[in-house]
Amino acid sequence: MNYLYTPEESQSIANALVKYMQGQGFTVDIEKPLHESAPCSTTLFAQKANLNILFEVQKQVHCDRYIKDLALWLLKQGFYAELFIATHNTTNFSGEFLKEIDHAGIGLIIIENEAKVEIVKPPVNPALKINPSPSLKFGSCKEMVKACIDKFGQPISFLSGNDTRKDALRDLCEIVEKLTEDVALAAIRKGYLQRDEDTIKKLKWADKINVISAKEAYATGCTPFVSEELKLDLHAFRNGRNIVDHKVRTKKEDALRQQKFPDRMITGIRLVSDLASIKSSIDRKKKITP
Repeated sequence: MNYLYTPEESQSIANALVKYMQGQGFTVDIEKPLHESAPCSTTLFAQKANLNILFEVQKQVHCDRYIKDLALWLLKQGFYAELFIATHNTTNFSGEFLKEIDHAGIGLIIIENEAKVEIVKPPVNPALKINPSPSLKFGSCKEMVKACIDKFGQPISFLSGNDTRKDALRDLCEIVEKLTEDVALAAIRKGYLQRDEDTIKKLKWADKINVISAKEAYATGCTPFVSEELKLDLHAFRNGRNIVDHKVRTKKEDALRQQKFPDRMITGIRLVSDLASIKSSIDRKKKITP
């Protein structure tokens, strides 16, 4: 393998990592930038399906300005990519170094040989990062939503068998579904929605959405608490839940599915805020009598 910029002391580590990644089904290029506009290249550039893995191989680890600039550029561009500093398993690194790469969203991987590698710290994948509006309010669901956001934001790398992002989206779907029912029950108890509580509880989620948005389900002169626009958004999010349970056959399909997760999460978080606001508004209203 021909290296132009990688120090000789790091090349044996890089060679072992190349063989390992090729064994995982990745194609690997030497010192090739991810994109022509990238601020710099890394020692190795591995690709599989839509996933890009960048490795800066170092015998003595350090997080310099160039690797930080690359991490920031990836984040701004939103690439479906992971950026690692890679080193040998005998290399020492400080707690300060780990804090530095953690702050930059860079991962750390150590290599013993071509058959054995270990991720010490997973990186952030910019394409899967979410930033909900800080103005959103969630009422009693605040802690549950925070838990979903934290779970979704946990760094997960290509070597991990866990899929906490999928779990986070599934949890968020359950929160939105529960809030849909809570809005209906609150409207019933205040006399606005002319339906029976037990009947509502037995309905499927889609039917609950239809009921709380149907004018004919409300007392005379009352406007549905859920607008037609919100109804459509709720149905779209409900239908989108299928991507969580859909079985994927290839890594490419999984990569494409994962790239849909952030939008679904942002939509679900907004819906929780909308429904929580409606529920709070109903709770403040006086009960009406027929």
